[in-house]
Amino acid sequence: MNEIETNDLSEENVPQNTEDLGFTFNWWNLIIGAVICYFWFSERWAFVISLLIVIIIHEMGHIIISKKFGCMIKEVQVFFLSFISYKPKPKPDAKCSWWRNIKWSIGSLPLGGITYFKERPNYMIYDNEEDQIDEKEKAAKSPYVVDKPAWQRLIISAGGVLFNFATFLIIYLSIFISSIISPNQYYLFWSDSILIEIMIISLVVAVLNILPVYPLDGGNILFESYEMITGKKMSPRFVNVCGIIGFVIIILFFFVFTGWMDKLFDPLFRMLF
Repeated sequence: MNEIETNDLSEENVPQNTEDLGFTFNWWNLIIGAVICYFWFSERWAFVISLLIVIIIHEMGHIIISKKFGCMIKEVQVFFLSFISYKPKPKPDAKCSWWRNIKWSIGSLPLGGITYFKERPNYMIYDNEEDQIDEKEKAAKSPYVVDKPAWQRLIISAGGVLFNFATFLIIYLSIFISSIISPNQYYLFWSDSILIEIMIISLVVAVLNILPVYPLDGGNILFESYEMITGKKMSPRFVNVCGIIGFVIIILFFFVFTGWMDKLFDPLFRMLF
């Protein structure tokens, strides 16, 4: 258990991670991902590029909102099986900007992304009561997401979904308005546009991520809603068990029993398009 000598828990006083500075490369993850993509996505590269853009937008939703609340991010990974990462080197004699504290990674398996937050060490040890600080003050100053109130963590969890919905609405409204203003130009511009695929994938990613299954964003939103209502956090053991069950559910229902997605999205697409 570590100990901190100051009550100022702001990001400037948290030791920065200096491991793996610069570029790191993993050939095995690249090869494995490339083989899987060859058999799975060999004729769907437009889909892969569109999904890459959508996942970047999704993770930016988490990043921007979490930074607004003063949370420290450890790593942002787009796609799984990370094969290349970059950790910016801090500038000498200069305050490190927030993006230089993040390890940026990209994977070779186009299935999603994840934002890793800086984990809080067990430093909450105080010699006497005078050293203790108010809980709200601690939450405001702490760079650790676990110290933030439930409503802030809920908004952070929903950030990716909100950004994906916003992307869908912007493109959808642009298509609708252009079809009214100039029908001829509408067909010429939108018929083969990658923006159509980005719009559809944004909606699909948003809907799937909001499902109440942990570790999807919807699972986190469910836990944080429970905490807001009851004032009690879910136990780490329960969360871990939900993570295992949720992972099995994701594998089965997203990659084996996929018929339910057709039943979910077909009526939605018919209504919108």
